Amino acid sequence: MDIFFNQEYETLWTAISSIMGIIATMMAVFALLYSMRTYNKTMQIVHYGEIDKMYFEILKEALAKPHLVRQNIVRSEEEEVEYGVYAFIVWNFLESIYDRCILDEGLQKTWFPIIETERATHIAWIKNPQNRAKFKEEFLNFIDKENFA
Repeated sequence: MDIFFNQEYETLWTAISSIMGIIATMMAVFALLYSMRTYNKTMQIVHYGEIDKMYFEILKEALAKPHLVRQNIVRSEEEEVEYGVYAFIVWNFLESIYDRCILDEGLQKTWFPIIETERATHIAWIKNPQNRAKFKEEFLNFIDKENFA
């Protein structure tokens, strides 16, 4: 046993200890990076589910009151108020989608066609200067460009 604890092996064990410390540190860094990536992917899935659920609720409202999505129709005064509120909800939702999608190409592929579809339905509402004041200039520029590809 004295062979492993003599002066010659002391530097060997120090070197092995240093190497093992470096390996352990590298493994911890890789584990941290993997954990962060997994967390980001999980949050994307959760956010996608939340967005999808919100959009489903918006579509349910349109299904219950079809005048909310019909274009070029004469609405009663009450229906006009309902449409104004509904259009604001839709555009607010679209701005939230835009904010989330701007840095995520995967979400862009899914949601930009929805933005384009809803834009076509509610473009007259967002063209009204009173309504435009409710949204960020960056989002309005994106909507005005009509380039969702």
